Amino acid sequence: MKTITIGLLGLGTVGKGVVALLQKQAPKISRTQDFQFKLKSVAVHNLARHQNDDLPAGTILTDKVATVVDDPEIQIVIEAMGTIEPAKVAICQAILNGKSIISANKDLLATAGPELLDLAKTAKVDFFYEASVAGGIPILRILSSSLETDQITQITGIINGTANYVLTAMDRKKQDYATALQAAQKLGYAEADPTNDVQGIDATYKLIILSRFAFGQSLRCADVPSQGITAITPAQLQSADQLGLKIKLLAVAKEFNHQLFSFVGPAALPAAEPLAHVNGVQNAIAIQSDALGETTYTGPGAGAAPTANSILSDLLATGDDIVKGNCGREFNSYRRPARARSLAAVPQRYLITIAGTGNLLSIASSVPTAQWERQVTSNHYWSGLTPVITQAQLNTLMKKLQKSHQQVAALPLANSWQTTPAPVTV
Repeated sequence: MKTITIGLLGLGTVGKGVVALLQKQAPKISRTQDFQFKLKSVAVHNLARHQNDDLPAGTILTDKVATVVDDPEIQIVIEAMGTIEPAKVAICQAILNGKSIISANKDLLATAGPELLDLAKTAKVDFFYEASVAGGIPILRILSSSLETDQITQITGIINGTANYVLTAMDRKKQDYATALQAAQKLGYAEADPTNDVQGIDATYKLIILSRFAFGQSLRCADVPSQGITAITPAQLQSADQLGLKIKLLAVAKEFNHQLFSFVGPAALPAAEPLAHVNGVQNAIAIQSDALGETTYTGPGAGAAPTANSILSDLLATGDDIVKGNCGREFNSYRRPARARSLAAVPQRYLITIAGTGNLLSIASSVPTAQWERQVTSNHYWSGLTPVITQAQLNTLMKKLQKSHQQVAALPLANSWQTTPAPVTV
């Protein structure tokens, strides 16, 4: 039986999960594959913090990345460092040394993915990154294999567990944003600095990766209009409930007529839709395609075990390629250039919420340009659904409502986007 030697960069939550699962599943791997793995070296930033970590006998613990990436015996490098620049330098060096790469680094893959993947292809080594999107959901392999012969028209995802946990807590426990975020941090669901999660940056990175697989399109961060959840209020969530809606942080990419429309931000979903029932730290991705219609994939979006499981799946695929002499095949070879467009700029319906005191219904009724389709009101807020309107019409409407000196907010209604030419109702 062939022994394949691997090295690991990083021994945080993900790295420890990989080591634990690799040891646990070693007997099964030996029974089902023509090879076995040997973890030779692990590079960490601070040796003192990891002296008591459980590593396989004989594994070298080092604080020098070069010990891993320059070792001629190591054939596969698993990158679990996080960050962008140090990880990029390490990965490039490993590739140039002829090593295949497995990574969960969504930030790096979203911003420098094409460059790194081209380098791996030239060097004829594998580069897999299933764990970079939605943790334990094998969505990239589903897109690149199971749905390879189908034509995907839209992807809608809840792909940030922190933001989804905060919105779920605000909805169910009637908490404000700050209280819900603090609870998420105490439970370990949110970082001390949660900026990337709550501002939609993390979801944007993941949508960029998904779009390469689903549509063959390499979006840039600047192509994706993104918003976070920091301004969402209990009034918006409560009024949405009354209207049969749920508010979620969505990442959406929709292809039409050689154009790829994208959006990341909070949006209202009809409560009957599957994504409306994805709560807490769970992730879910709904795919619309010609052959299958709509399929939805749910599961844990993060955590040591789910992420490690995706990494081990990549490890088995790479090991098989090494044994068969097939390294260098692309994880995703789909290319289909399309014009990048903002989904936020197309005509759509909006949930408008006015929070405050006074006769809020009277304020809403005083705006003649909006024929509200549905309305709800309470002592502290009023909400209504607009018909399909343009962004310019929304801006005009918001200016008129804001003259009341009340707090006015607008959220798009998911799947009301009119990317096809259609008359606008006002």
